Amino acid sequence: MRALLAVVFGGAVMLAGGGAAWADAFTVGGVTVDVRAASAAKAREQALRQGQVEAYRRLLAVVVIDADRARLPELGADAVESLVSDFSVSDEKASSTRYIASLTVHFDPERVAAFLRANGVAMVRGSDETVVLLGVYRAAPGEPPQLWEETNPWRPLLAQTAVSRGLFPVAVPLGDLLDAEQVPTEKALALDVDAMDALLARYGADAVIVALAEIKPGEGAHLILKRYPRPLPAALSELSSPIADDPAAALGDLAAHAVLAVARGGKPPVSGTMVGETDSLAILVPVASLADWVRVDRTLRALPGVKAVILRAARIDVVQAALQYTGDAEALRAAIARVGFSVAVRDGYWEVTPAPEPATPPLQ
Repeated sequence: MRALLAVVFGGAVMLAGGGAAWADAFTVGGVTVDVRAASAAKAREQALRQGQVEAYRRLLAVVVIDADRARLPELGADAVESLVSDFSVSDEKASSTRYIASLTVHFDPERVAAFLRANGVAMVRGSDETVVLLGVYRAAPGEPPQLWEETNPWRPLLAQTAVSRGLFPVAVPLGDLLDAEQVPTEKALALDVDAMDALLARYGADAVIVALAEIKPGEGAHLILKRYPRPLPAALSELSSPIADDPAAALGDLAAHAVLAVARGGKPPVSGTMVGETDSLAILVPVASLADWVRVDRTLRALPGVKAVILRAARIDVVQAALQYTGDAEALRAAIARVGFSVAVRDGYWEVTPAPEPATPPLQ
């Protein structure tokens, strides 16, 4: 069951689009810290402060364009902490003088927006368009391009980066035989109309982005972006990574820039509102099995006012999801309580704990 849970949740995260994707842009995960100090306590304190500063830098790479980032002041740990709503720590290791861990930092969208406005900097607002991403890879100039091949490292990296950045809903192609037949590599690069329309129809998407990444040994990597049916602005359609000694790092650099370019070139959210003003909230659900999550998901979807429950991330013991609803939040909380679930509000998250299922009586 644990293996099945991991596979099902992993697939769902990659295949799900989501109208509230922009909310995820303010969560920065996977920040590794490794600090030595005079004592374990001091090492931990310094590591947590450094980790939040690093998360802030990564956040800016998502929500602020390159030219504007250079205009922002450097922030110390205290100033960064004022923008953080909460953080969590995993994979902790400590000795008497060393502390190692991985941080996930949740920033407050309204505080971040106010800070940027005060410095005259605009924010990348994300897009309502659901995008199919096709990552075409060329290992070196003159090499044949790869799209659906298992040896293509770029397509999954691009998709994972887009999903994790949360700036627009992503429809990740299955990459099965039908995809390969309908959209061979040459038709993808040519933005063949029939092939692109087939993709849009199959995945219910609004746009297709074809991202051609080419490694140039000793020089870095080059990226060309094409969009169907509406072209990207020329200023967003081509860029290079100067990282010359590490192809994997160069591709990671290109993926981050590609996601920003796609978000900037897409349709802005219809509501025009920032996170915190929309009818969407983040929930955490403790689970012991896949059956627990399925039961909670079905129950929440049936509540009055609930429009969608969108899976965001999962571990064996907990699920993170976005709950989209209309109406009053307190009324929603009361409705959740009426079906027997407990709700605890923790720094911007609702922790929804399902009631235990009644025991099945033994057969007589």
